[in-house]
Amino acid sequence: MKLLSVTLLLMLGLAKISAQELSNFAGAFVDIGFGARPAAMGNAYVGLANDVNSIVWNPAGISSIKKMETAFTYTKILGLVDYNYLAFSMPLKDGQGAGAALIVSGDAALREYTLNLGYSRKFLLENLYVGFGVKFRYASFGNNSLNAGDYLLFESDEIAEGMLNQVKGSAAGFGIDFGVLYSLSEQIKVGLMFRDIYSPLYWNSKVDNPNKKTKGKYSELIPFEPTIGTAFKVAEQIVLTTDYTSVVRKDVSDKLRAGLEASLFKVFVVRAGVQYFLNNENDEKYSIGMGLNFGAGKERRMHLDYTYMIEEFANSQRVSIGLEL
Repeated sequence: MKLLSVTLLLMLGLAKISAQELSNFAGAFVDIGFGARPAAMGNAYVGLANDVNSIVWNPAGISSIKKMETAFTYTKILGLVDYNYLAFSMPLKDGQGAGAALIVSGDAALREYTLNLGYSRKFLLENLYVGFGVKFRYASFGNNSLNAGDYLLFESDEIAEGMLNQVKGSAAGFGIDFGVLYSLSEQIKVGLMFRDIYSPLYWNSKVDNPNKKTKGKYSELIPFEPTIGTAFKVAEQIVLTTDYTSVVRKDVSDKLRAGLEASLFKVFVVRAGVQYFLNNENDEKYSIGMGLNFGAGKERRMHLDYTYMIEEFANSQRVSIGLEL
């Protein structure tokens, strides 16, 4: 990893920091799908959204949660990047609910923070839920320390030049989400999620070399993504979900997702899901998972969830622990 890091660093420095022009969103605040339960269902969760994960998936579902809930999820993407996700929700008076979620990922080379705040309210005899979310984003990059003695394959002047041209800086921004959840019947729910309706991100970068320049200060918008989702209760303990996401950027594919959740005696849960990207590439994702729900006191319940994601470059795992208070 150290050799890879310094190689990339030298490429950045010796190529006149040209990679800084390509920062964009493929490597910034990537939505990997948060929460082991939604991930196990192929991230088809907009039409279900009935637990603390609603904060990031569809804030309309927050007011459908009857108890206070909290959950923590950990995953390592590509075996390299750590993601930590902590969420909390609570019911309020008159059919209202609120929640918050914090996402922390990466390391000193690129660390990102996203704080999600959500609010929801139910209408029309509890058939209609409407919610909105606000997110605040912050990132810092280029703060990793490099020791020249660790890279014996390079000449000392090459290492020094790479370090001198290491791109450093930060980014900050915010985003606005809006969600709707409607129960057509006891068996069928439909959800709409408008993610990042307006989400500017403001970058600032620099290098220590006075003879080199980066792009400096600039801004860009994280793309708006509308999603429609459904949840169909096949039987008392079996749910099927689907999501369709349309994107506005030409270099990003529309997504079609489907998931299944089956509960045995309300204690053991099995899940499976698939994600199709509507393009000509073989980049589908598959997931399987399981969960345990058990009492932790008179009114409390604990949830332990595990998900295994089969992905194009490297498979990953997600582990969640949650508590109903």
